[in-house]
Amino acid sequence: MELSTQKMHSLLSNVPPPEHLKGDSFNEMWSGSGFLFKEYEPKDLSQFPKTEDKQPKSENHNNSKNLLSASNIAKRMKLKFTKAWVSFLRLPLPLEVYKEVLVTLHEAVIPHHSNPIMLCDFLTRSYDIGGVVSVMALSSLFILMTQHGLEYSNFYEKLYALLVPSIFMAKHRARFFQLLDSCLKSPLLPAYLAAAFAKKLSRLALTVPPSGALVIIALVHNLLRRHPSINCLVHREDGNDTAGDDSEAKRNDADDANASGTSMKTSPRKAGVDHFDNGESNPAKCNALRSSLWEIDTLRHHYCPPVSRFILSLENDLTVRAKTTEIAIEDFSSGSYATIFGEEIRRRVKQVPLAFYRATPISLFSESDFPGWTFEYDERNGQKGETGIVETLEGTNHNSAKRQRIDSL
Repeated sequence: MELSTQKMHSLLSNVPPPEHLKGDSFNEMWSGSGFLFKEYEPKDLSQFPKTEDKQPKSENHNNSKNLLSASNIAKRMKLKFTKAWVSFLRLPLPLEVYKEVLVTLHEAVIPHHSNPIMLCDFLTRSYDIGGVVSVMALSSLFILMTQHGLEYSNFYEKLYALLVPSIFMAKHRARFFQLLDSCLKSPLLPAYLAAAFAKKLSRLALTVPPSGALVIIALVHNLLRRHPSINCLVHREDGNDTAGDDSEAKRNDADDANASGTSMKTSPRKAGVDHFDNGESNPAKCNALRSSLWEIDTLRHHYCPPVSRFILSLENDLTVRAKTTEIAIEDFSSGSYATIFGEEIRRRVKQVPLAFYRATPISLFSESDFPGWTFEYDERNGQKGETGIVETLEGTNHNSAKRQRIDSL
């Protein structure tokens, strides 16, 4: 069964799109009874005697009417193409074939499908699986949502769940980051949703490779520029929450105080508490708007110089859209250690730090490095050591010997 499925997929993948078929007399034609194939025609017709067409002209005229036009041929071929793919996707596909179908579906099938919305069940089931399969299904599902009017209520919740450290090392990560940036581009995106993605990406920046940190900085930059409502995450004083959270907390404290019969004393909230719940899979419940992007500020001291330099792009006032531009995710989505190293060695450095000594050193350590210590040669033991430490050790051994003699008496 698995071998047959692979052969069917190979056959369907090599079928030319219906739009590429020509409708002239030298190509395959459709009539009321089926296909009409082009008959063999010799190159040199002079060696064959001419035969008169004994068929009446009226009959030839009727046959020409029965032949389908080029547009009808393409339409019927598209219906056959659609039926073949829909029937194939209903089969239990092996994992390898399943992944190959998802990778090529948005380019090889959807543009030539008579009704692409018929693929929504297959794509939503694939998107709900999670992991690499969801990443592969994202391209086709995004096309159905943006070009064919598909409504998928849990789309952003599933997309939020895909933000894990392993996605930054996946094979198709470049396409995923580009689609992620496109999905978060709409100005109608709620503030809590934009804040959740910005905070989740910022938290991942602490654990992903440097190439992933560069992508995250670019994504957060675009989010802050597109959605001014989440600029409160850039700078927030310790202990400050939203007005609604403060009023609710005060009401709860007042109720507790009245129940216990004691007077309530207002005390400031603990500094350094991050209300963001990184383990929450629902972006509406992760409390991102009560947090701040302190992780981005941490990247200023990143060990990789390109990351610490690129973080300076967030210091500009992103609310002024006329003075800032969006960052192209394509420039960072396929980065790796090799690309970062290649860019660094091609980078021109004006000043290179050098280690030099004004005078020739005469010792490995100087006395200023270890104040109170002296390094001298001990003639009694025949080895180098610290004089103060040697004397202390000798005194300790002498006292311990005295205690042993006293105890023996």
